[in-house]
Amino acid sequence: MLALTKKTDYAWIALSHLARSDGDPVSARQIAERYSMPLPLLMNVLKRLGRSGLVASVRGAKGGYRLAVEADQLTLAMLIEAMEGPIGLVQCALERRLRNGRAVCRVGENCPIRLPARKVHSKLQSFLQQVTLADMLEEDERHVRQSDGAAAPSEPPLAYDQVGSAEGASS
Repeated sequence: MLALTKKTDYAWIALSHLARSDGDPVSARQIAERYSMPLPLLMNVLKRLGRSGLVASVRGAKGGYRLAVEADQLTLAMLIEAMEGPIGLVQCALERRLRNGRAVCRVGENCPIRLPARKVHSKLQSFLQQVTLADMLEEDERHVRQSDGAAAPSEPPLAYDQVGSAEGASS
């Protein structure tokens, strides 16, 4: 199963919360209490996001964290890479080398899935680089409006809604 870690889930939630705070600092404790997250784990997540340049910490009595990147510039790829490291569907897609210069994958050039796997990896990477935090927030707001019965039928689909259908038609 392809799944993100709990830390990445918490990072996504925290970034979403910070994006809705209008630039005001929010404490880790406030986020943890609001979403029932373990505070020590969330603090580690926020530190990692800070080291990656996605959030900034604000010191002082009214301090906390705020986004360091605008929501419309912060991509899902940036979030995942900050929390998980480089995105790699298969080992050969990352083209990492061992210290002795040999490829990580022992099958190498004879691998029957190497090229298709790299193509899938490239499409996944492209998709994750297209989806922004702002897109995800907009999707959540649409869902809330639809639940309230107030969704406008003329709203255009989000960019990432069209990725699979557009590429599926051309493949």
